[in-house]
Amino acid sequence: MLEGKKLLITGVLNKYSVATWILKEALDQGAEVALTTTDLKRTKRVVEKLPESPPVWKLDVTEPETITRTRNMVEDRWGELDGLVHSIAYADRECIDPDFFKADRQEIFNGFDISSFSLFTLSRQFYPLMNKGGSIVSLSFDTEKIWPPYGWMNFFKAALEYFTKMLALRLGEEGIRVNSISAGAMKTLSARGIPGFSRMASEYEDAAPLNWNSQGSQKYVADTCAWLLSDKSDMVTGEVVHVDGGVHVKSAFSSED
Repeated sequence: MLEGKKLLITGVLNKYSVATWILKEALDQGAEVALTTTDLKRTKRVVEKLPESPPVWKLDVTEPETITRTRNMVEDRWGELDGLVHSIAYADRECIDPDFFKADRQEIFNGFDISSFSLFTLSRQFYPLMNKGGSIVSLSFDTEKIWPPYGWMNFFKAALEYFTKMLALRLGEEGIRVNSISAGAMKTLSARGIPGFSRMASEYEDAAPLNWNSQGSQKYVADTCAWLLSDKSDMVTGEVVHVDGGVHVKSAFSSED
């Protein structure tokens, strides 16, 4: 589905990252890929183990000059871009605490900037390189309910999804699609830093109508992301596609108890 597509993927930091699974799927489907990261050493450690090593460029969404530099490198390398994957999120320890009063103003704004506003920032910079049929995909998490261990990240992901819809309206004029994937609980290294995540993942597995497995479920997300980046989804935009085993449709009264 992605043969010949030129894709920019953010967030590849270790072999467990969702972005790493998306990268592998894109390469398997014949895409040309470049990566951005805040940690060149960690990302290069991942790609050097792949059959082919895509270029890795330093990009920090809080440093505008790195975004401009990366855009220039994309333009020099390909002249155009078919797809952008936003797999960036960050929150200080106090922002991922059930007691959301612990986080101070600057920590909240910093988390919002990196986890949510950066979708707008990157889209504004890179969409001019996209022709009709371009696709931007971001990674979200269930915003239909509050997950206390997730703290302020509940808000950051909700904001990310609104940016998705706003961008879909604006960039539809250019023939560019913008969608988000609401992924279920996944046992990534980042997730392990969330207090109470193991319990949250267990609740997800128990609640899912389908056989959701928090270990290795990145593959399901990568498959869906590849579809959203491909021409097979060329009339899909402004969507939050749930890849969570169906947990989002289950209410507290769905149990047989």
